[in-house]
Amino acid sequence: MPEQSKFENMDLFASLEAIMKQNTGFYQSDLDIDKEIIAKAAASPHREDKTLLWFCRPSGTHCFRERDVFLKDTAPHNTWRFYMEQTSDRVLAYAIELTGKERGKIKGNLYELDYSKHYERVKEKELPADTVKLIYEHGERVQEAGRYFDGTPDPQLGKFERFEAVPNDPDALQSLLQEERRSREQLSPGDFKMHIAALRDGLIETEARRIVREMKRHYEPNSPNKTHFMAELSPAFMRLAATKDTDRLFSMLPYKTLSFSKIEGRHGTYALIDKGENRDREIRKPRPSIRAQLKADKAKTAPKKAAAKTKNHDMEV
Repeated sequence: MPEQSKFENMDLFASLEAIMKQNTGFYQSDLDIDKEIIAKAAASPHREDKTLLWFCRPSGTHCFRERDVFLKDTAPHNTWRFYMEQTSDRVLAYAIELTGKERGKIKGNLYELDYSKHYERVKEKELPADTVKLIYEHGERVQEAGRYFDGTPDPQLGKFERFEAVPNDPDALQSLLQEERRSREQLSPGDFKMHIAALRDGLIETEARRIVREMKRHYEPNSPNKTHFMAELSPAFMRLAATKDTDRLFSMLPYKTLSFSKIEGRHGTYALIDKGENRDREIRKPRPSIRAQLKADKAKTAPKKAAAKTKNHDMEV
């Protein structure tokens, strides 16, 4: 797996939408909810609201404050873990650091996360939060986590605004978040256009590997007339794929008798192979994208330059 990258001073809404379109075929409107969360966080005076974790999957997206993801038994914590523990979804995950607003656009830094490794950190470093803070228009109230509340106005504190989990050890949480930030800052700057191209390549390769697994899963031909093995092309993939993407998918599948076809009486498109086809194969090595080839060629032919002297200032936070 390639090393993760960071992308600085990005137009966050445009960047997240571009990422989402490489993975999320259904419920793309979830991103509108994420944008509202990000906009509120950008307007917040609180520093802990400025770092968020976001991910997209084939059917939707989620956005949470980083601090909440590390607090045990909160909805953000449970949701962040769920898609690793309970699904085989391809998940693209990022940390977001909000940095300001420029010409009406919310700007920030994006840090690519390895979702499986980040999941392990969340599971290992989760912190207990046995109380919940209820935040009202004119004050706050703390109660035991799990105790019922309905968000009705309080006679003394006024309108209910929101709630948040309170860590048992606030200092431990701050230390953990600082550790996460230092780790992210070590990432190398990336080329966002190249990143999007790589995500598209990954979308196609993930689908190819899924189809190969599905073909191996059946002991007997599973087409309606029992003459072919077949696997449906993922509906989420098909909603995202252009013709050139399905052509690349076809070229990566290792079958001589392969065809893509509709099946009467069923929705969707299916990959079919003859029942005598050797199914004990892996995908063909994916062809590099044209963009990746051009970048590699440019790197080979570019003249070497002497390293320029630079200043290394620590970023003020």
